[in-house]
Amino acid sequence: MIFIVLIYESLGDLIQYLRQDIDSSLIQIDLSLFGVHPTVWMERWIVPWFTDIMSLAYFSYYFLPLTLLIVLYIGNPKLEFKESIFVLTFGYYASFIGYILFPAIGPRYTLTSFYSVPLDGIWITDFVRDTLNALEHNKRDCMPSGHTQIVLMVLYLAYRYKRFVFYVFFPIICGLILSTVYLRYHYVIDLFAGVGFAIASLIIAPRLYRRWTPTKGDEI
Repeated sequence: MIFIVLIYESLGDLIQYLRQDIDSSLIQIDLSLFGVHPTVWMERWIVPWFTDIMSLAYFSYYFLPLTLLIVLYIGNPKLEFKESIFVLTFGYYASFIGYILFPAIGPRYTLTSFYSVPLDGIWITDFVRDTLNALEHNKRDCMPSGHTQIVLMVLYLAYRYKRFVFYVFFPIICGLILSTVYLRYHYVIDLFAGVGFAIASLIIAPRLYRRWTPTKGDEI
């Protein structure tokens, strides 16, 4: 799990030299799908108190996977916990490959001239924004939306193994996914890609885990 953080941070010095940013293509896809820039269209809903809620929802991404793993470890420290770690780790690495193949910095940078309403909060938004800007060295992490991908994987694992966690997480994750566009971190096409990466990871990773994990007979 530590390697996930280290590798993600190292991508900040690597991706920009490998491929050209594809933001212009993602912008055109969103325009083709919706006829507007979704992050600009959502300006009509911006109010400070709701921006704070969206910022908290977005920030919860950094705690939801760990919370699920802790609950699984307490309940069953062997089977469910180990497989969930493998599946989530696979998902993280898959998203990193996506960042390398499809580098993009997101609408908060590329569509600045289109925005007329600032994303001001009341008490938490500035803290979340400044903290993430300081900690996230890799800025080319939009395509796919790792936030969407990983939390959907967390939601699936919670539904499968700890149903009460699923019901607690569900409204938070709905808000989190909405916040990725509301806060101008992602194009909508990034979310679609995140859903695709989540589905692919949930299909492939458990099969790899079962194939690589020895049975009791093999261990003997």
